[in-house]
Amino acid sequence: MRRFPVVSSLLTALVATAAGVAPLAAQSKPKPKPPAKPPARAAVVVAEVQVTPETMTLGVGQKQPLFATAFDKRGNLLPNVRFTFIAVDPAIAKVTADGSVAGLKPGLTKVEAHAGGRRASIAVLVNPDSAADSTRGGRNAVLTIDPAAIRLLPGEGMQLRPQLVRDDGTGLSVGKVQWKTLRPDVAAVDSTGTVIGIAAGQTIVQAASGGLEATAPVTVEQADIALSPATVVLGPGESDTLGVTVPSQGNRPLHADILWRSTDSSIARVTDGVVQGVAPGDAEVVLTAFGAERRAAVHVHKAATTIVVTPRPADGPVLVPMHGFRPVSGRALAADSTPVTEARISWQVGDTAIASYDAASGTVAGHALGTTTLTARLPGFDPVAWTVHVIPGTVALDRTRVGLLAGERATLTPRLLDDTNRPLPGTPEVSWKSSDAAIAALAEGGVIEAKKPGHATVTVTTPWGKTATADIFVTGDLLLASSRGGGIAIYQLRTAAPDAFMLVHADSGQSIQPVFSPDRTRIAFAASRTAPGVAGATFDVFVMDADGGNVRQLTSGLGSESEPAWTPDGRRILFTGTSSGTTQVFSIPAEGGDARALTVGPGGNGAAAVAPDGHRVAFTSARDGNYELYLTDVEGGQPTRLTKTSQREANPQFLPDGSLIYTVDHSGGSRVMRLAIGEPAPAQLFESEQPITGLAASRDGRTVAYTTGQLSGRRGKAQFGLFIRPLPAAGTPPSQAPAATVVPLTPGEQVLSPSF
Repeated sequence: MRRFPVVSSLLTALVATAAGVAPLAAQSKPKPKPPAKPPARAAVVVAEVQVTPETMTLGVGQKQPLFATAFDKRGNLLPNVRFTFIAVDPAIAKVTADGSVAGLKPGLTKVEAHAGGRRASIAVLVNPDSAADSTRGGRNAVLTIDPAAIRLLPGEGMQLRPQLVRDDGTGLSVGKVQWKTLRPDVAAVDSTGTVIGIAAGQTIVQAASGGLEATAPVTVEQADIALSPATVVLGPGESDTLGVTVPSQGNRPLHADILWRSTDSSIARVTDGVVQGVAPGDAEVVLTAFGAERRAAVHVHKAATTIVVTPRPADGPVLVPMHGFRPVSGRALAADSTPVTEARISWQVGDTAIASYDAASGTVAGHALGTTTLTARLPGFDPVAWTVHVIPGTVALDRTRVGLLAGERATLTPRLLDDTNRPLPGTPEVSWKSSDAAIAALAEGGVIEAKKPGHATVTVTTPWGKTATADIFVTGDLLLASSRGGGIAIYQLRTAAPDAFMLVHADSGQSIQPVFSPDRTRIAFAASRTAPGVAGATFDVFVMDADGGNVRQLTSGLGSESEPAWTPDGRRILFTGTSSGTTQVFSIPAEGGDARALTVGPGGNGAAAVAPDGHRVAFTSARDGNYELYLTDVEGGQPTRLTKTSQREANPQFLPDGSLIYTVDHSGGSRVMRLAIGEPAPAQLFESEQPITGLAASRDGRTVAYTTGQLSGRRGKAQFGLFIRPLPAAGTPPSQAPAATVVPLTPGEQVLSPSF
């Protein structure tokens, strides 16, 4: 660049005579004047203003920044001071609000910086030759410093990098740079641009190259340093990185001038903040930097030799309902098969919009329908990956009510359903729980073991939190009505211990003729709200749970309804009613509704029994003058007469093979007969010396129970008996029929209507 021969002397003279401001060369050591008394609310008082560079030479059209700084009366740098810049001859050079000076035409002028009533100025020479000096990178190039501002601790160093950039953003090579600090007592700078913090305070570092200058503010403060994490858990061969920061400086990281050591390098080693586990044990990593010492605890756990996951990926996709969850877990084991709880298993979901994983609870949560992956990683092992299907699923059991005899078993099967209750493929994994294991115990695979009569609830819970329940009713073998407790009430007993009566239902009236539903979860019975012995009592049919709960009335006719009998599918109940004025057999839905008559005609019809196939109904009728057996369709119709005798027939009961047993009165007692449908004549099974008032056949057809009762004595008291007897095989002579077991009764006890 062509220069004026007297540039240096002109610049010096102009600065020296400018408005009483001393030349900048003489201002390297500020000499603040005592300021006027500041306003009461003023936080700081500017004692001196300095500007850099000391002089400025520009070409026409070239720009260069001007940097201004303010100091208090003690020479401390004042941050956040607002400056006003003025060009004395704006026709030669102009200055922007941020201190950027631009040459307009050749000449010499002055630019001033004002703040807090103080000012400083520099001379600006605009060269008529607009060609750029090659060392300056072009007339529109700007010199900058990276980073633009720095904060240091005393003793900390940081490298500043000068950059030469055109207005269009393209970079240029930077020539030799001269570095300078305004306060070497705060921070020093060497020829490479490395700034070293000396003492707490603020200063400006200036870079000059090829006539261009740039500055960067430097703050040096005594601050605390932090080491994180405070505890490191590793396995042998694993590593982790410690971080050093300055919390008061926005957690600025520190990297240089740090000394690291381990208190026991046989357990853990450290290099430049990277900690590596060597062998199981505990040690500390010690950091020393800038006069401070910090420590982090290091625990090296046993080496993991195996990773065990549940469920296994080989078992198929993990099904997770939307908005539900599913447990998926993994654990590391040492060579001795003990858990290595400290081993860090990392979990990653492929698409977190579909599902997420919570390591704390060990569960996958479903967020949207779709498929994604879940991957578990443990250093030193191959990744373990699952396919995750998020489905709109819930769970149900194949049965919600189960009736069992004590000692029996049953299996419940969980099913997966979608949001429309349609079955989904696969069987969900569930956990099982019984509300009372003394009544219904659980074995593996949903197997229920009936222990003793009572009611329990079995609940299944899926891994994602959905539940389903089933009511389990454990019953005795036999139901009957008895006056053992005072009034006529319903009891159950087990044939293995027939003397142990267990109360099922009692109220202020009379409850008789109890009958188990086909699945043994409900009992139909007849009950009168009139106390025993009151004349004119009427009965209605009721249904309750097998444990005596949830009683509800099924009929409410004007007459009496009694002798309930279930259809094999459990949907309807047949009963004997008098609402039509003549005793007839009716059918009613088990859940309640309108009853319909199955029989019509005179003579009294009742004591209905439904065949195992559910299509035929046997009943007694005196329509031909004597109570005999008839057969009709379960939907009603013209009945068929089965027997023809001169003696009273009663208590028909079907056996599993479809044949009938019933009682026939004779002089003072009863005979039990068996009639195979289609055969011309019945066969006698056994005989009772007392009249049989109630007869029941077990569901397997092997056992019968019956009650007897007769009046004796002058006062006409009834003597009752309860018997349990193996049913003789077909063709067995009555004299060879198995003996009956007599069930002990209490004195004066009345027993009625046994039923298996």
